[in-house]
Amino acid sequence: MDYSDKIIRGATIENLADSDCVVDVSRLSSLYKNISANTIITGFVYISENGRAMHPFQAGIVNERQQDAWKKVVAEVKRHRPEIKLIMQLAHVGRQTIRKNAVGASTIKCTYFKNKVRALDENEIDEIINDFKEAASRAKNAGFDGVQIHAAHGYLIHQFLSPYTNTRKDKYAENSLFLKKILEKTNEIRDDNFKIWIKISHADDRGLTTDHAIHTLKQIDGLYDVVEVSYGTMEYPLNIIRGACPIDVIFRVNPLFNTNHPLINFFWKKNIFSIYKRKIKKFALNYNYDAVLEIKKMVNAEVFVTGGIRSFRDVKKIIESGIDGVCLCRPFICEPNLLCKENWRSKCTNCNLCTVHCDSKNHTKCYGKEKTK
Repeated sequence: MDYSDKIIRGATIENLADSDCVVDVSRLSSLYKNISANTIITGFVYISENGRAMHPFQAGIVNERQQDAWKKVVAEVKRHRPEIKLIMQLAHVGRQTIRKNAVGASTIKCTYFKNKVRALDENEIDEIINDFKEAASRAKNAGFDGVQIHAAHGYLIHQFLSPYTNTRKDKYAENSLFLKKILEKTNEIRDDNFKIWIKISHADDRGLTTDHAIHTLKQIDGLYDVVEVSYGTMEYPLNIIRGACPIDVIFRVNPLFNTNHPLINFFWKKNIFSIYKRKIKKFALNYNYDAVLEIKKMVNAEVFVTGGIRSFRDVKKIIESGIDGVCLCRPFICEPNLLCKENWRSKCTNCNLCTVHCDSKNHTKCYGKEKTK
């Protein structure tokens, strides 16, 4: 059986925008045309200026210039591949940024970014809900086939879903309400040709559990077409993706760790890193599968899984168990033509050099094949 339509290129930040966060049409179009998946989700695109990530070349969708560039990308890719589906991932990072005036569900800081956080008031929340709708409208105008609302990995919506970061006393103390209102608003432009996807973490390292995820999905039943299920937050980013921790490369390219001071780096690696490393989960094939199988039994929508899927045999097992599809990221970075091979097995070694470099000013590619140290 051909499972190609059930294998999605999951959201993978490309770092292919300029200083105004307008995408490089030529380079991004070329990238998408060469990815062998029939559905591609963009890297996370910011929906408002106060929702930008730390990446200087993150793409936005908040003005006409950004929308027009995306429209050209969609037109060029679909001219070569009319059958392809393009989904734009929309995100507000909340507290997970190094930018000033970070906002969140509460004032609780992220231990990774260590930024001071201001809790949003209800009027600001209403504005962000509308920002998601406006961004989705721009994506639709640009020709996308849908949007994916990023409610995973510790970004703003996840901060409302999590019992750790949502300590509010107003109506948004109901963890799923913020996401529900965003979906109700974006549903105003949803139709048969424009789908609403969401992405959630089934659990994290701060108390969110699969039961929480199931409760959330039941609260928003009917408001989305597809849910992609992942894990974790940026408190421990390597627990989202699993695999190697190339610490020397992290110190060289990540702005959060790049002190250029050898003594500080030595102290951190010798002392703090040894403690931090104990909390990093080991890589395992299909590491979110069991939780997602449980979720699939409890919800009505299409459910896709991501995390550690590395072969056609894995995909076959997952689909035949009842899960609707899979999302791959690093395997497509390593081998864009992956699905052109019969009974494929990914060459990705989970070295995470691509992951580390995506937090720098470098565009995302497979550095492992170049044996980058």
